[in-house]
Amino acid sequence: MFAILLCSVAAISVQADESGDKTAQISDILNNSNAYIENAVCIKGNITQECGMRGCWITVDDGSGTILVDLKPNNFTIPLNQVGNTALVYGNVTLVEGRKKLTFEPGSPYIIGKKVEISGEIRQPLVSTG
Repeated sequence: MFAILLCSVAAISVQADESGDKTAQISDILNNSNAYIENAVCIKGNITQECGMRGCWITVDDGSGTILVDLKPNNFTIPLNQVGNTALVYGNVTLVEGRKKLTFEPGSPYIIGKKVEISGEIRQPLVSTG
């Protein structure tokens, strides 16, 4: 048994539900989080980090800032190996509570993702037997 890395240029979309979210820059969410809390937003940027086990979270940077997108609350994941690709994320802004999430301190805004569209070089491991 061996693994091959499958590369292609494509777009994928995973989601929890449809949305009509307001487009926002990450810096606006970070600097004025009270205006965005519990509101539906859409952000677009590069995936800079991802959950290495299941794709249940990512961090996205749009050039104005970086924000955490948690996909687990809506019970979906993205394919692994997407760092560097562009993500269009729809979700609701909330605040980190209790202890920090990754490097994001309590009180920091993050997004609970409900839809993610990824474009770029889609890299997924393909396991072949025989």
